[in-house]
Amino acid sequence: EGDSGTYADRMLMEGDPFSLIEGMIIAGLAVGAETGYVYLRSEYPAAWRVLQSAIAQSTASGLLGDSVLGSGRRFVVNLFLGAGAYVCGEETALLESIEGKRGLVRAKPPLPALQGLFGQPTVVNNVITLASVPWIMAHGGDAYRAYGVGRSCGTLPFQLAGNLKYPGLVEVPFGVTLRELLYDYGGGSGSGRPLRAVQVSGPLGAYLPAARFDLPLEYEAFAAVGATLGHGGIV
Repeated sequence: EGDSGTYADRMLMEGDPFSLIEGMIIAGLAVGAETGYVYLRSEYPAAWRVLQSAIAQSTASGLLGDSVLGSGRRFVVNLFLGAGAYVCGEETALLESIEGKRGLVRAKPPLPALQGLFGQPTVVNNVITLASVPWIMAHGGDAYRAYGVGRSCGTLPFQLAGNLKYPGLVEVPFGVTLRELLYDYGGGSGSGRPLRAVQVSGPLGAYLPAARFDLPLEYEAFAAVGATLGHGGIV
C-alpha cells in the first residue's frame, strides 16, 4: 500500500485483523497451501502489533496451526516486515523481498502461481481481496454481486485525502459517482475554494478535472477515459 492517500489495508488490519486471517485460511485450504505470509510496510507498526496478537490468538484457539479446527490440515501465517519500498507492491518484487533479496521485479514466466516464493506455487492477493472472502462465503456470491454495477461487483473502500472537509475511509458499492464521494461524503473543499481536480489511484492513476466528477466509480467507466481506480485512493 504505497500509493499516496491510500490506507484502507492499514485500517482493516488494525481494526479487523481476523477477517484477513480467516480469508487467508480459506484461500490456503482451497489451494492446498500450508503457509501464508502477510507482507507489511515498515511504516505500519500498529498493524504489526495488532496482527501479531491476532495470529497468536488464532493459533491458541486452533484456527491456525497443524490442524485447522481439528481438520488435520495445516495452515500457519507469518508476518514479514518490508523496508517500505514502493516497488515491493509488485508481486514478484514482494516475493524477492521475503526471500531476503533486493526488491526487484522478476521476469515472467514463470508465473508465481507455478513458481513463486522459494520456488513453490504461490497465490498473491491484496489484503482487501482476502478479507472479503469470509463475507462472500457466508452470504453467497449473489449477495455480493447485488452491490455494484456491470462487471464491477461488490464494494470498495475509497480513501479520501487532501483538501476535503471530511477526509477518511468510505466503503460504498461501485457505481457511486466521484461527485457524490467528494461532496456528499467528503463535504467538499476543506479550504472553501473550489475543487478543480482530483488524483485517483496514486501516481500511476490519473488527474480528473471537475468536468469528470460525474464519472461513476467503476472499472469500465474509468478505463474508458484512460483512468484507473486502483486501490481507491483519492487525493
